[in-house]
Amino acid sequence: MGLRAGTGRLVRPLTSGETVRSGVFLVIGGVVATAYLVLVVGFVQMLRTPGTPTAVGLVLAAVTAVIASTPPFLAPVRTLEVHATRTFLGVDVPVPVAEPDAATRWRGALWYGVHLVAGAAVLTAVLITVPVTAQLVLSALGVDGLTGADGLPRLTALPTAGGALDRVLWAALAVALPVVLAHLVTLCAWGLRLLAPALLGPSADERVAELERAATRLAERNRLARELHDSVGHALTVTTLQAAAAARTLDHDPEGARRSLRAIELAGRAAMADLDHVLGLLREPADAAASRAPVPDLGALDRLVAETREAGAEVVLDVDGDVATVGGATSREAYRIVQESLTNALRHAAGQRVAVHVRVGAGEVEVVVSNPAGGGARERGPGVADAGGVGTSAEVTGGSGRELSGSGQGLVGNGQGSSRVGQPHDRPAPGVDSRAHVGSGQGLVGMAERVRVLRGDLDVGERDGAWTVHATLPRERA
Repeated sequence: MGLRAGTGRLVRPLTSGETVRSGVFLVIGGVVATAYLVLVVGFVQMLRTPGTPTAVGLVLAAVTAVIASTPPFLAPVRTLEVHATRTFLGVDVPVPVAEPDAATRWRGALWYGVHLVAGAAVLTAVLITVPVTAQLVLSALGVDGLTGADGLPRLTALPTAGGALDRVLWAALAVALPVVLAHLVTLCAWGLRLLAPALLGPSADERVAELERAATRLAERNRLARELHDSVGHALTVTTLQAAAAARTLDHDPEGARRSLRAIELAGRAAMADLDHVLGLLREPADAAASRAPVPDLGALDRLVAETREAGAEVVLDVDGDVATVGGATSREAYRIVQESLTNALRHAAGQRVAVHVRVGAGEVEVVVSNPAGGGARERGPGVADAGGVGTSAEVTGGSGRELSGSGQGLVGNGQGSSRVGQPHDRPAPGVDSRAHVGSGQGLVGMAERVRVLRGDLDVGERDGAWTVHATLPRERA
């Protein structure tokens, strides 16, 4: 049993796919090394040829040496080596995406040289092993007619005839040589795997660049999640309430039911447009996505308020200043804050009067959304109700986000903002299925993130007898 296991370990490299892949990688390096060898031999012969001007030969050799030594320092060659190392050697080396610095180029050039030297050794071994093994097999079989007897050159200088003992020896050597070659490939590949992380691994600048790209991707994912939550969530809330209203009024008020169905249609179309925009951002590269139509901004407030009124809410809109002069992220995020506030008011304070006030100041944009606090759970405010279906007050004013536990209160948010969340609501608004009442916990957190990114202030909770969302954002001019 021990002998069989030892034999298996001995011949395993010969039958391993890993050995084949490593061998291909090394032979490629050997072929490239052969090209360099041919250049060297050619120039040596040229310089040794009588009549060749030495100065001309040396100049040509120097120019050729410079050209031949350039590829190892090129970024595409390093990238190609990384891909080959990952594919053939199975080393998880990050694919470079940033321009390498000088030290990284030197490390890549050193790897290039090691690859070529190891490849040349393996290729030489292959070129020796293959004909010798073939001749050993022929000698072991006693075949002489295929080599030398009828004028064809022999593969090696080994005899093709001999006694039985000689043939056994030739057969043993014919088996041993490929095994030795396989172990040589395995040994070289093992050494290259050890060196690969040090010579092909990312530099400190590349690591920082990769972390920045990862942070950018994460921020983009979070932004898209907020866009989906606010836009589609608003449309679904309107649809749910209008469907419930249509069901209640279908028999005795067909015209009212038709209005509800019309509101559902409009909300669905708006949601499809927003969804198409977000999916477009996911499908396209960043530069192409940036050229798409922007998400709604303060210029679309009238449409948003009209949709909310169609859903059964009494909304009073008061705009102080020209919202068209507010540009970029400030206008978009202010719109989303109003949209999320109205969505929560529809969910948890259906039928209540909701006041929306937008003030465009010289250096800031102020958004205030409020409705009366009547004391019932269903009459609570436009902001905190979606924080997991809970809330009495929240405040985001800067500082570092943290979490507390105990007595039903906590802090929600991160970065520079924090939001206090209080007791849970006990029942949904009229006409809303209780299963759809529990919030996702993303509304208040999304508001806090939007305000934090713009370095603004957010105050959510009961103020002067009304549930209020009060956001102040630095103004960005159009």
